[in-house]
Amino acid sequence: MSILKYGFYDNMNPNIENEKEETLKSLIEAARTTQRQLSRDTNIAEVTINTWAVGKKIPRLDNAALVAGQLGVSLRVLAKAMNVNVTKIPGDYSLIELKAIAADLGIERVQDLPEDYQSLKQMRDRQN
Repeated sequence: MSILKYGFYDNMNPNIENEKEETLKSLIEAARTTQRQLSRDTNIAEVTINTWAVGKKIPRLDNAALVAGQLGVSLRVLAKAMNVNVTKIPGDYSLIELKAIAADLGIERVQDLPEDYQSLKQMRDRQN
């Protein structure tokens, strides 16, 4: 079972496409849990999680964050699994890519990094 196949790290590189379409059910299975256990772990009613899993409703952002964290996926991956259009949401970037950009800028300490990727990329673009 490939981790990429189940969407755990697909959001680290926005250019990688999943081999299969994710669903909340497949994310729950990939996390080796059940809707009932996810309900217990997040303190969200099992019937509520079921309505999300069958596509009747989507969670509020606070509940989505709880579920994504429990399943070990990003909010972007969870939203995509629930058929939310995420095409305009930027993907996350890999640590390797961020490290390479920081090295290009001569940044060696984590404390010297800007707060977000876009700022880091802008710094590199200004330097080039």
